[in-house]
Amino acid sequence: MRLEHFRARFEKLSKERELIYFLAEKATDQEVAEIESKLKISFPAQVKLFYEKFNGLKVDFPNLEIFPVENLKFHSKNRLNFAVFDENHQLFFDTSHFNEANQWNIVSDNDFRVTLTMASFWSNKIWAWIEKERKIWKEEFEVG
Repeated sequence: MRLEHFRARFEKLSKERELIYFLAEKATDQEVAEIESKLKISFPAQVKLFYEKFNGLKVDFPNLEIFPVENLKFHSKNRLNFAVFDENHQLFFDTSHFNEANQWNIVSDNDFRVTLTMASFWSNKIWAWIEKERKIWKEEFEVG
């Protein structure tokens, strides 16, 4: 899914399922540059693209929040917390290195690699949770 269709998909689900969501307007170039400077990082292209389109997302049920760029914080070394699912499952950008897609891996609080790219996250993983409540933060065959 292209990021240009992101809002339309939420609007459709809002009408069909009465999904309650808030999709923030874009972060400014200055806001993105300030957080990169503050955190001493440079966002990969897809992360920057997401925040240049939407500065955060909140879905009431099933619970999901992608934090606004100004609220991004390191949880531990190389783990930049950017989202929470189901109120207590944190997701992180692994900033230790760029992966084979030249992006940061997205990992869960138990170090499970959720996906290689932010584009996969916004086009696939978010919808697996919202539409199917599939627990993307752990392997599918795990019990619990």
